[in-house]
Amino acid sequence: MRIKRIIMIMLLVSSFTISTNVAASNNNKENNIPNFPEANSLNNRYFSYFITDLYREEIMEAFQSYYKSKGLKPTGFNPSSEDPDYGMVSIYFGNDFSEKFTYMLKVSLSPTTDEKVLGTDTLYFAVEPSRQLMKDLPKDYPPIKLVKYEHKKP
Repeated sequence: MRIKRIIMIMLLVSSFTISTNVAASNNNKENNIPNFPEANSLNNRYFSYFITDLYREEIMEAFQSYYKSKGLKPTGFNPSSEDPDYGMVSIYFGNDFSEKFTYMLKVSLSPTTDEKVLGTDTLYFAVEPSRQLMKDLPKDYPPIKLVKYEHKKP
């Protein structure tokens, strides 16, 4: 859990970092810097994998809570689309929860059991990354909160 908090803070800090050394960044071979993919779809896919891994615990908890009444126990999840460029994750700034949370996170996945896919589920979380490292928070101020859960049958 502590590693997840550190990664989240690093992600937020790195999103505001600006590179000022243009000459060094143009010379990738000498600096051993990989060539980043030009396509945004590939970057979006990797970002989606990163976010789903970062919030895996909360996502699985929401799946298990939803399917518990149906007698099913999800053991994992897949992207909700066969399209490799499909964005599983979207982030929205500005929301009805803006007094307590910085942004909304929309995650679309297909929960699975060992035998089958259970459908396509879309989860909406309100997130406040600054609370990730805080301990003993009041229940009214969690770092992440499930706001809405939508299910579509396969």
